[in-house]
Amino acid sequence: SKTERAKWGQMLETYFTQRETLCHVLLMVDFRHPPTADDIQMKDFIEYYGLPYTVVATKCDKIPRGKWNQHASVIKKALNLPSMESLIVFSSETGEGKDKAWGLISRYLNE
Repeated sequence: SKTERAKWGQMLETYFTQRETLCHVLLMVDFRHPPTADDIQMKDFIEYYGLPYTVVATKCDKIPRGKWNQHASVIKKALNLPSMESLIVFSSETGEGKDKAWGLISRYLNE
């Protein structure tokens, strides 16, 4: 409902703007589809508040590897990402991207 969405919006804004220990955001998107309006809005919100972030494109195992560059390019363009380094292609099924994601998380935990 619109009321419930508004509550979530307020909660998220409070969390992202007042959480002193927040040092990096992982923005999850579905690799199979272009980013949604909500994905784009969330990315813009994160950038507006100057939060560092990385986009994690999930479910890459559902797309043939030969089409990964095409899907990654669509995501990069739709989200206006500065580089492909801002994107982790990920699959919980195959473990693709797991080491890269954990490496990123570990780096921020050790700061």
